[in-house]
Amino acid sequence: MISYDYHCDENGETITVSHSIKETLTNWGQLCSLANHHMGSTPPFTPVRRLISCQESEPDESTLSMFSKSKSSDGGCSCC
Repeated sequence: MISYDYHCDENGETITVSHSIKETLTNWGQLCSLANHHMGSTPPFTPVRRLISCQESEPDESTLSMFSKSKSSDGGCSCC
């Protein structure tokens, strides 16, 4: 499952939840239910919106080796 951030403009809260790519949450009640989060005084049918986010990940060894430069003994570039 994929993690998504949803924001409620009325209460200013942003909550991260995981769900299927086919599913979309539209209100605070749905979001709180899925996240097991206390609703507080915000009405359950208050709209929420899914945020676009970019999550950076650490490159693994195979990715790093593709971009590493080998050093030649004469000080030139590795392509010559």
